[in-house]
Amino acid sequence: MGEDGNGGRLRVVVVPLPAQGHLNQLLHFSRVIAQRGATVSFVATSTHIHQVRSRVQGWDLHDFDIRFKELPMPHLSAGEPDAQSSHMFPLHLTPLFEAVEDQLGSHVDQLLRTVCSENNNRVVIVYDTIMGWIQSVATKYSIPAYAFRPTGAYYNLWVKQVSDETRGLSPVNISEKRCFPERLLKYSRRQRSMLGAVKGYIINTFSALESEFIQQGREEFVYGGKPVWTVGPLLPQTFFNVEQRSRSQADIECMRWLDTQPPASVLYVSFGSISSLSAAQIRELADGLERSGQLFLWVLRISDGAHFSTELQFDSTCRFLQQGYESRLEGRGFIARNWAPQLDILFHKSTGGFLTHCGWNSTVESISAGVGMLAWPLHTDQFANSALITRELKAGLQVKEWQNAEENEIVSAEEVEKAVKRLMRSEEGMQVRKRAQELKGEARKAVGDGGSSWKDVDSLLHHFSQSFSD
Repeated sequence: MGEDGNGGRLRVVVVPLPAQGHLNQLLHFSRVIAQRGATVSFVATSTHIHQVRSRVQGWDLHDFDIRFKELPMPHLSAGEPDAQSSHMFPLHLTPLFEAVEDQLGSHVDQLLRTVCSENNNRVVIVYDTIMGWIQSVATKYSIPAYAFRPTGAYYNLWVKQVSDETRGLSPVNISEKRCFPERLLKYSRRQRSMLGAVKGYIINTFSALESEFIQQGREEFVYGGKPVWTVGPLLPQTFFNVEQRSRSQADIECMRWLDTQPPASVLYVSFGSISSLSAAQIRELADGLERSGQLFLWVLRISDGAHFSTELQFDSTCRFLQQGYESRLEGRGFIARNWAPQLDILFHKSTGGFLTHCGWNSTVESISAGVGMLAWPLHTDQFANSALITRELKAGLQVKEWQNAEENEIVSAEEVEKAVKRLMRSEEGMQVRKRAQELKGEARKAVGDGGSSWKDVDSLLHHFSQSFSD
């Protein structure tokens, strides 16, 4: 796909939101289209390029034609996480998103002007839907633009129904206030209002996972009548093949611990890269895990900072644990420091369940690994994802009922203990884990030769090439 329909060189410019889950998805998307012959420019601040490059799993960055284009880090007066915030969403990230929009427009303009000149104006751009302001720059240079939705089709339906005030039909009975701080909600709505000129939407999902909701979204005009391509799961296909899979070297200590555990015996516990639990909640979770008697691997961390500076904050977070907790659980529980190689953990033979915040990356990765989930959503799309996992896919269980829950609701140790035992030891949990294994097979088919996502990537690349003849 190095040449477009008119024989000119075609470059795909990819612009993610500077948050780990968004960066990660679009980097994997870049790999997928580069593997098919596209030349890709991945555009982000130098800080966030370093962040996503240091955490990539399952493939070598040098194997694909991906060129990293660095933007300066915008000036921020703050940007560090507050583990004791009254809202579960990491409020310190919203000023970063706003600063990128306010301060980097001229830098993006200059970059696109240069890229167009170098590629004879044969350029298309793919940007995160929460970076809608990119559209005005793309329009200035007549660059065909495509919006990447980093959330699933089920959640996209919920957003549309809430905005249309059809809450009675909504798949999730949770208020926007619970999911979004007001400042983020205002920012997101502004970005979505700028998407009218996009050529179509790209989603990290696959047909067998969400076909019903993708079709319903088309019917309810969620995508504005534009084409939709489902290209997921966006993760290296080598993870589906035990013979080909090579483990990353990141945080190898926790992987060595996993190697010593029986098959499907360990509960993996992680709340993602941009979420923090309060001190009180950490103590309840720790107590519940201990009382459950379950083997577990817990990634204990606080949210990424706007400047990617949380790698040294593990010790302060661990102060929330009871004295002697780690030594008391030595051999039965492993607490990983900050970031851990999630794909390696999920695809490990010893991992039998996943206590998760239900971020879309984690959801898709757990399904792809065939690991049943224990749903503990915190904010944004996570409540909708938890409903998809538990109600629709039957691939997980809720830690508790969340309807109309308060923002700062604490999950008790008793609730944690009960939920862990349900997933890992009950007949109900066994059925959930069996269903997750079935979905793993569907995920593998989707990205394999001739699969639904494979075909959609081909269709998308053809659309890129044809966009210059419109």
